[in-house]
Amino acid sequence: MRRLTPLLIAMTLALVLGPASPCAGQLTPGEVLLVYDSRINDSLLVAEHYAGSANVPGGDGGRPGTRPGVLVVDLATLPGAVGFNASGQATLTQFRERLRDPLRTYLDQNALTGVVRCLVLTKGLPHRIRDTDNVNAGDSPPQSIAEFNAADATYSSVDSELTLLWQSNEVGEAGGSGDSRLDGVFVNPYWGESMPIGAWPTTNIQSPKSIGVASGTARGQFWISNPAAPIAAQLTPGDMYLVCRLDGNSVDDVRAMLDRGSSFFVDLTSVAFVLDESDSNGAAALSTAPDGELDNDPAPTNDEDDYEATRDLLLAHPTVPAAGIYYDALAGANRFLVGPLINLGGALVPDPVILLATYGENHNGLPGTPSTTSSTYAESFNYAPGATFNSIESFNARALGTLGTLQNQEQCADFIGAGGTFAIGSVYEPFTFGATDNRRFVERFYLGNLTFAEAAWASIPALSWSQVAIGDPLARPLESCPGDWNADGVQNDQDFFDWVNDFFSGAGPQGQSDFNEDGFENDQDFFDFVNAFFNPPPGC
Repeated sequence: MRRLTPLLIAMTLALVLGPASPCAGQLTPGEVLLVYDSRINDSLLVAEHYAGSANVPGGDGGRPGTRPGVLVVDLATLPGAVGFNASGQATLTQFRERLRDPLRTYLDQNALTGVVRCLVLTKGLPHRIRDTDNVNAGDSPPQSIAEFNAADATYSSVDSELTLLWQSNEVGEAGGSGDSRLDGVFVNPYWGESMPIGAWPTTNIQSPKSIGVASGTARGQFWISNPAAPIAAQLTPGDMYLVCRLDGNSVDDVRAMLDRGSSFFVDLTSVAFVLDESDSNGAAALSTAPDGELDNDPAPTNDEDDYEATRDLLLAHPTVPAAGIYYDALAGANRFLVGPLINLGGALVPDPVILLATYGENHNGLPGTPSTTSSTYAESFNYAPGATFNSIESFNARALGTLGTLQNQEQCADFIGAGGTFAIGSVYEPFTFGATDNRRFVERFYLGNLTFAEAAWASIPALSWSQVAIGDPLARPLESCPGDWNADGVQNDQDFFDWVNDFFSGAGPQGQSDFNEDGFENDQDFFDFVNAFFNPPPGC
């Protein structure tokens, strides 16, 4: 039987209040490079909160950081990185000269090219690259259609363009049809994968790639790796970087988002998965012709009826109750799903939401005042820790920097401000083939073991296109509440009683009380358990 040592008594009485340690993600902090600019105050403040002030040159030293183990680089210290204005937009030349090329040099000179697997951009850095010959094309659906059909759509998000940092896709671009690889989109080689990004080596990341036009397309709308090329010339997941963004309406919103994502548990039995379609037949079938559904148009970047596939995945899961799956196929004001915090009309979802997937402004029939409903519906829900937003709205990630939104569409930034933790959105017109897959994301993140960055980019079908992934790339749901000692799914007083009994009786098998799994059963295990029990992560 263990005896209560003076050290154990002191440790218990002097319990340090703080968050429980999160489960380690597949992606590690040492593979993440945080990119900030100390000349931009918002960028510096967000970097301090994420990496810790002591690790951020120019910081005030007052913040411990939610991920103090990540690598950091200050753009203000890199040759050629002269900085950006506050608009959130950049030309291709500015992107290349002020961001991409300085990062290339930094990674190369510091032997980090194959070490870093994820780049993280901070609030204040641009999120959009304007089209090379029609600067407003991405904001106008008719102009976007014309540019894309002419194989001349070169607009993209900064984040998506950085995924292919070592590929000079702009070579040859002169405003012509398919004259460079910027014209159109790349089929994401990581799309649909279930393994962590580290499963693919970075050996050939700097090698030129053999790229062709995807089957059934022409003039470079869909670029795809040549499977017959030597492996060094093939574009694999090892040849791209995952890219996430720490952004929102305010620095405080971003800080709160990072705190929510640092450690959280998702109780699948008590959360709501919202899948709000419009004018759908509810059948899980890939369309062979336009049918009005936005989630199933056939393309090299779409291979299933996403909302129905997500619904069926959740219905088949043994832990997810059917009552927590809010799937609606139909249009009309009384079929638009809303939360209880704002009286918008529509169909009410009272439970804490973990996934908000919706047509949003594209829903046929909105309750109340459509412009008000479509731009505020995300603020109406209660959100569970770790909630994600993924609407089929063309401009739901436009309103960053000093830009506003278009067409009254709800914004990722507003969702983050309302208590959300992650968002995947579009900064320009992405078309239906660019929509992020909910089924793949849910399967890999909430039901699987990938980090947010990995799950997001395994669900985003196109690169060099319009998407951004907002949130902590290293975040991953805890597999269980750390204080749920008896593993009954509930953390309560019985867990504390059972732990103390096991610890002091010594009746269990060897190693049973090694709470921190350091190979020893000692006072530190007692301290760590008590800390985890009295400071549970959100969701426990």
